[in-house]
Amino acid sequence: MTLLTRFLENVKRRPSHTAVHYFNNGHKYSLNWQQTYDFIESYFQGLQQLGVAKGDSVSIYSNTCKEWGFLDLAIMASGAKTVPLYHSSPVEDVEYVLAHCGAKILIIENETLYNKIKNTSIYKEQITKAILINEFKVDDPKCIYLKDIITEDCPIAFEDSIRSVRIEDDATVIYTSGTSGEPKGVLLTHEQVLSSVTEVFPLLGVTHNDCTLTFLPYSHVLGRMELWGSYFCGYTVGYAESIEKIKKNLLVVKPTVIVGVPRIFEKIYFGIIAQIDISKTKRKVFDRALEVGRLVAECRKNRKSPSWSLALKYQIARKVVFRTIHEKLGGNLRFTVSGGAPLDPEIGNFFESCGLPILEGYGLTESTAPIFINTMFESKPGTVGKAIGEVRAKLDDDGEILIKSKKIMKEYYRNPEATQKAFTEDGYFRTGDIGEIDSQGFLKITDRKKDLIKTAGGKFIAPQKLQNLFATAPLIDHIHVHGDKKKYVVALVTLAKDHVLTLKKQYQLKESSFEKLVFDPTVENSVRSCIAEVNQKLASYETIKRYKVLDHEFSIEGGQLTPSLKMKRKRIDELYKSDLDSLYQ
Repeated sequence: MTLLTRFLENVKRRPSHTAVHYFNNGHKYSLNWQQTYDFIESYFQGLQQLGVAKGDSVSIYSNTCKEWGFLDLAIMASGAKTVPLYHSSPVEDVEYVLAHCGAKILIIENETLYNKIKNTSIYKEQITKAILINEFKVDDPKCIYLKDIITEDCPIAFEDSIRSVRIEDDATVIYTSGTSGEPKGVLLTHEQVLSSVTEVFPLLGVTHNDCTLTFLPYSHVLGRMELWGSYFCGYTVGYAESIEKIKKNLLVVKPTVIVGVPRIFEKIYFGIIAQIDISKTKRKVFDRALEVGRLVAECRKNRKSPSWSLALKYQIARKVVFRTIHEKLGGNLRFTVSGGAPLDPEIGNFFESCGLPILEGYGLTESTAPIFINTMFESKPGTVGKAIGEVRAKLDDDGEILIKSKKIMKEYYRNPEATQKAFTEDGYFRTGDIGEIDSQGFLKITDRKKDLIKTAGGKFIAPQKLQNLFATAPLIDHIHVHGDKKKYVVALVTLAKDHVLTLKKQYQLKESSFEKLVFDPTVENSVRSCIAEVNQKLASYETIKRYKVLDHEFSIEGGQLTPSLKMKRKRIDELYKSDLDSLYQ
């Protein structure tokens, strides 16, 4: 069995079951599994006509959309490898990936992305055909619209090709987002893909009756797992119009499961808190309901039934307090899954008390996403759960997490030296993450091995620990901690625009622009108090001695964040070298 043959089974089992929701000009449309099959088959046939063969690399340069999902399966059904390109990546990174993977066919979503790549030497010299998902006017003989590749004149039958794909065949090359250097291509076979979907989704209790609202980039392995899970389980995928329209789309799609990253849940959390803090009475009522929810959550974890009185209080809390939160998230949500970065335990506890558990997991591109995860019945806040299925884990002498599993990549594509360095002599993969495994088997991530700061005094500091302490501070958007080989720790601080504007309204501040508001004395005092509060929780050598507030936010486009919204520490050090140096003068 492969993911491809399982897809065929789901189509034949439930052809009229809804497979996809999508939006067009604000209106929702749906496709069933038979219609989805027809699209994928037609794209497969078109790719065959363009000469796509087993072993080829086909690259997709696009935002997350239904066509992305269909084309991924069509490419893999051809025996070829899907190579994602982050739509927000600098053009230099796009050129690097295309050159490294050797793709001849490039699938492009829109005119903006086409304009970014069309004048590059890679596009001119290497790409033989560009397939355009959206229709826009273009005078380029290499270009063909996606709708125009569809043909019935195909010498190879779709299902025959699917059944000819072997479990050991290459499925995709996903390039790491490069938080600490040049991207590496992670080569995953159909065995890695199947190993993950067959263990993760049943463990979470996901079935064909579920529905997700997808908004993560499919260029990232976590988003891709959500897509593959649909092909494996047969659940419905709703495609969000954009990150900005998630709130609106939730009300229409009404998902039962959401897969996200901590930044998404942090924003939802701050939005709820802002509404609660409008009045003291409202806050008091909410805090009481939250305590009731916490007690019920504890009963659930211990597999005990709540007392009659507690159950009654919880029903009242759900009806009077929590219902509004549930309705704003669509009303049907059973749980959410968080990955990509650590989730603050306070935020996890908050949502669980509201009856919306966030199941935090841990994985890498190299491990085909989750290898540890919390479940509805086995979870511990502040951890990323227990090892999944056949995953074996141990800690190296320095605390680095080592993994052996079928889910671990085949290799770093065309990089044997990096591949060799990534494994121990006894075959364990070096994750590069530092962690702790407790007596019950729950894993806690403490930092990235490469990110550890060693001060001039010889003390080791974990930046992630410090950054996580600011996760529940609504004013702080990002904080970049710096201090390797230095006498003390400093930081660059970016502020959350929404909260700065709230302070402007609350204190009637005169400055109009965000760039000037961040330096208003009232805002500066709030930042100072926030940092002082965190410093009190730290050892003296860990405390932030000096900091600088920036007049802009970190972004993917600015090069400070990866597409999965993690900070590129090395890149930030380079971009803001003079600012950081000034904090030591």
